[in-house]
Amino acid sequence: MKVAFYTLGCKVNQYETDLMMKSFTDHGYDIVDFEEKADIYVINSCSVTNLSTRKTRQYLSRAKKQGGIVVLAGCYAQEIDKDEKLENVDVIIGNQEKNNVVETVEKYINEKDNKKENVKSLYKVSNIGEIKRYIQEDKLVIGREVRESIKIQDGCNNFCTYCIIPYVRGRIRSRSIDSIISEVKSLVASGVGEIVLVGIEIASYGKELEDSTINLIDVIDEVSKVEGLKRIRLGSIEPRVLTDENIVRLASIPKLCPHFHISVQSLDNSVLKRMNRHYTREDIFHIVDKIRDNFVNPAFTCDIIVGFPGETEEEFQNTLDGVNRVDFYEVHAFKYSKRKWTVAAKMPNQVDGNVAHDRSERLISLAKEHKQKFISNMIGKNEDVLVESQKGNIAQGYTSNYVMVKFDSEENVFGKLVNVKLEKIEEDVIIGRVNNLK
Repeated sequence: MKVAFYTLGCKVNQYETDLMMKSFTDHGYDIVDFEEKADIYVINSCSVTNLSTRKTRQYLSRAKKQGGIVVLAGCYAQEIDKDEKLENVDVIIGNQEKNNVVETVEKYINEKDNKKENVKSLYKVSNIGEIKRYIQEDKLVIGREVRESIKIQDGCNNFCTYCIIPYVRGRIRSRSIDSIISEVKSLVASGVGEIVLVGIEIASYGKELEDSTINLIDVIDEVSKVEGLKRIRLGSIEPRVLTDENIVRLASIPKLCPHFHISVQSLDNSVLKRMNRHYTREDIFHIVDKIRDNFVNPAFTCDIIVGFPGETEEEFQNTLDGVNRVDFYEVHAFKYSKRKWTVAAKMPNQVDGNVAHDRSERLISLAKEHKQKFISNMIGKNEDVLVESQKGNIAQGYTSNYVMVKFDSEENVFGKLVNVKLEKIEEDVIIGRVNNLK
């Protein structure tokens, strides 16, 4: 039988899709592209914004039109009440049930075959808030790309006023270091050169473990010791883990990429307080300055929400000023989205959608200026590029601070670190010339 997947949302979702794919192939199924005819369609959903849930429903509809069994998995599934009718869906599984997706789908198929008639949707969604430990029996063995993500943590305890994630992902749960290292070794042996450590809130890693001295920095340090691994990159990270001491420790890990995606959300202190974010704009500025003191040419990227309830023009201007102060390489702008179960959804002074849209456009425009400035400052430098693709003589990859580079190479350099002279810019890509191979 053929199975097709579509993944929405974060890198954690993509990792979990990869695990589900492996589970199906281990059971003899064939994986095909989502646009192809399949017997089973799995939509791994996101619910962080209204837009993501709307896209999820659209892909459910597309899958049903293509025929086959439609499986809704993930965060949006956690929102669905057992008695709620959901069109275009045959099987609903929560985030924890992704571990047993094949067994659940086969149970539905058997029930359908035995009854020889339409059966009700199969609903398998745990109360995610009751799950207290990290459970993952399987692991990735063979990487599909040169750069692969590994999930090290799940859940979040922060309860930011705008965020539904603690309700659909549960409380913090950390994966054992032994399990992480085992998976890294397998992937590196298969040809993976860069590992991205991801989770729902990786800054909280280890807080619930019996050995409370283990934290995110320890994980990074242990992963860096894996022979053959070229690079480590971090997923989105909460500012509070970036203490002076931790920044100095991170700088001592040579394989760690100087690329920090900081979960900023706003750079106005009043908005941050209403969001229940436990830091200030001044904290962000200090963290950025400290990292620049300890790393060579680090890149800073971030998420920022505009149009949060009560956000005034002055507060938004503070965020713009903060973006200028930090000089971000990239800014991912999101318009505030009401989410059920959250405090912010009930806050007064909800910002008009047109105002939020205008602010988003202004932020995006400013972010583009900073990105071009950062890339321009790379010209003339010699940088190591990890080659992630090569078509003919054209190789492409990223610098350690996550700038895309293309260059000519008559040799096959796929998966290799290549030292490249950065010479000119074409749109958001730097064109370079090979210096030497490593």
